[in-house]
Amino acid sequence: MAPLATIFQPMKSSSKAGIYLFAHRILELRIAMKKADFVDYYEVLEASINANFDTIERIFRYLAKRYHPDCSEHGDIKRFTLIVEAYETLKDPSSRASYDQMYESVQQEEAEIIETTGELSNDSADRHRILSILYAQRRRNMREPGLASSTIERMVGLPTEVLDFHLWYFRQKGWIEREESGQFSISSGGVDQIENRINKDEGSDVRRITDDKKRIAEPV
Repeated sequence: MAPLATIFQPMKSSSKAGIYLFAHRILELRIAMKKADFVDYYEVLEASINANFDTIERIFRYLAKRYHPDCSEHGDIKRFTLIVEAYETLKDPSSRASYDQMYESVQQEEAEIIETTGELSNDSADRHRILSILYAQRRRNMREPGLASSTIERMVGLPTEVLDFHLWYFRQKGWIEREESGQFSISSGGVDQIENRINKDEGSDVRRITDDKKRIAEPV
């Protein structure tokens, strides 16, 4: 098999060495990349995670020729640099094994995010329930209107991280306040939110009943 250097011919030798060295230095800087900077090298090379070395090398040769900066039609230094990084990482069994561990971790995190989106439809109902509890507590005891987050968590049966998200949302909206005791209580804005929701729901019920009566009265 011809040396990898031949993939750059008949490109300019002066720029070839500089560009390849530049790409290699970028690789050295990013070899210790964090998850926040994660790049899917399999996607960069348009290769399967199960691709063997010969496949990785064949794809690299093709893409490196196609996107080399000296190529007038498709030259792209950013894409070329990523292609070199991907190849340098995946060609070595040791570095590939380390990369694959990170790859699987990122894939798992993405799967968890996707799974979480399936629960978003319940968020609105959960927030209404939490705010209703705080509304009822203030109405029941104006002197001690607050509830501890652990109490709210136990009453609504939500995981701590989910409850924390909802409490953050309420505070950003100004619908709850933090008492000196550290407990959470509903604010006047939160009371307005609850009552607006109740009025809206009652209005929907009235319209639905009215529509039902109209349908019943219509001749068949």
